[in-house]
Amino acid sequence: MKNNISIKYNNLMKYGLSERFVQEASLYEGLHIGRVTEQHRDLYRVAVEHGELHAGVSGNFIYRANDNSDFPAVGDWVMIDRTDDRTGNAVIHQILRRKSVFERKAAGTGGGIQVVAANIDIIFICMSLNADFNLRRLERYLSIAWDSMATPVIVLTKSDLCDDLDQRLCSVSKVSVGADVLVCSGVEENGYDQVLPYIEAGRTIAFIGSSGVGKS
Repeated sequence: MKNNISIKYNNLMKYGLSERFVQEASLYEGLHIGRVTEQHRDLYRVAVEHGELHAGVSGNFIYRANDNSDFPAVGDWVMIDRTDDRTGNAVIHQILRRKSVFERKAAGTGGGIQVVAANIDIIFICMSLNADFNLRRLERYLSIAWDSMATPVIVLTKSDLCDDLDQRLCSVSKVSVGADVLVCSGVEENGYDQVLPYIEAGRTIAFIGSSGVGKS
């Protein structure tokens, strides 16, 4: 099955397509699978096997939605009616079941939930070992990652600027049970090698962390 996926969906595998979504998509005859890459109000940009197109949701989709969290979000795999938009925007008819969801309270006083991103497999939590080091912030990020059902991996950057590495690693180990911890340094030519084994076709990753910690 994996070989069949790579032949039929070579481009979408680069966007994280896996057998799980291919199997579910096969239930919707006459529709095509794509992944939401951008959202602009009521218009979405969707990656398909041979490029990207714009799409909106169908009237029936709107009727079935109970709240904002039922609408497509970045990262969602969706079923659409066409694979190009030369004759107009595509129409999203269905969202495939999400395997992970990053949520936050929607703006305003309604108390609703907004889906920030969906279907992230691994989230790299980046924190530098110098001035940015903050265990409480790390705990918050870990909580968000676990709640979303994604797998967190802690990436401690700028180890070359840390004078008490062992002590800080000990502190991190006390709050990071269940998460891998990687130590990196941008001044080393191969400083990113520890991250590479987590990145592969059919897997979606994300990086979070404060500005300047070395995510790039």
